Amino acid sequence: MAGELAIFEGQHVDERDAQIRDLKDEVEDLRSELAAAKARANRAERDTARALGALRQQLTPLYRALQQVFGELDAAGVEDGAEPSASATSTDGRVKAVWESWKSRVSPACGKVIDALLVHGELNSVQIKVAARLGTSTVSDSISKLNKAGLINKNGGRFSLKAL
Repeated sequence: MAGELAIFEGQHVDERDAQIRDLKDEVEDLRSELAAAKARANRAERDTARALGALRQQLTPLYRALQQVFGELDAAGVEDGAEPSASATSTDGRVKAVWESWKSRVSPACGKVIDALLVHGELNSVQIKVAARLGTSTVSDSISKLNKAGLINKNGGRFSLKAL
């Protein structure tokens, strides 16, 4: 019974009423803190919505202009992808056949890296990522696999296909 009853000069004093009062005060404090946190969250949500609305307002003209440009490209029959560079265009049929053979033996991601290097020549890993439309880790893995297969040259931070 220690904690519930205390003996005070021969009398029993019940401390439960004081404990209940303390707990009620604590609950009230927690409710106040919760209400303040909810108010902060609501303000943050309104601020975020306002900021996103302003961003949309700023980007809408660019978005509409790009929609028109891509509509014109579609009407002209232009497909996705870059036009091959002069070095890729001048590659003879046998070399293209060899690279196609390699692409059939490696992962699709490695094939995309090969295509990017065929089209653009020497690229760094960020340029490969953009040209091949791959993630950073996928590019790193693909470069590693192609390097192990002896298919690429590394010149500083830039990569190119080995001459066949």
